[in-house]
Amino acid sequence: MSGAAFRPGEEDASLVDFIKISSKEEPRHYSAKIAWNARNNSHMPLLATGAPAINCAIKAVAIARRLLEEDSLELFVQPAFRDRSMANSLALYVSSKSKRATEGLIQNASELTAGKGSKPTVVAGAISNRAREGGCPNITGIGPEAVCNAIMAVCHARLYLEQDHLDIRVVPSFEEVEKEDRTGDKHTMTAVKLQVVVEKV
Repeated sequence: MSGAAFRPGEEDASLVDFIKISSKEEPRHYSAKIAWNARNNSHMPLLATGAPAINCAIKAVAIARRLLEEDSLELFVQPAFRDRSMANSLALYVSSKSKRATEGLIQNASELTAGKGSKPTVVAGAISNRAREGGCPNITGIGPEAVCNAIMAVCHARLYLEQDHLDIRVVPSFEEVEKEDRTGDKHTMTAVKLQVVVEKV
């Protein structure tokens, strides 16, 4: 596994080389660097604080996955809290595998939704339960707060699963979803989907 579910902070030796994510930049600003690192097997953790920056980081990895399609590489993210307050300051550990090596990793897929008002610990409980049952849930969120809650839920779930000798990574992607507003009109929106991959450790 790339990173434990808790890291003490930037002074950690594993974070000497990192990419600090700013919410002021577009995700594409970082995606090319992430893809380049994957091609050279020289991944660097992404450090992000706050919902906008965490959302930017996850979207950057999703875009980098598209850039790597011709290289037949798949990207994974393992998020970890950077301090014991378990606030939204995260280190996102990126790793890659060949597409062929990832075949069969996802079993018994199911759907979960994270919203702006979701409690990460509650979503984490659902993730953990499905992981223990051999499932690999998809977690979908729309908007920075929802995506942040989803990825923080994964951090909590990693902690919950330690005693089960299980760990999880996620594969971020974009998905078009149809939403109905208060007037009954339907609109297509872009959601971020986190495909959970469960592994024994």
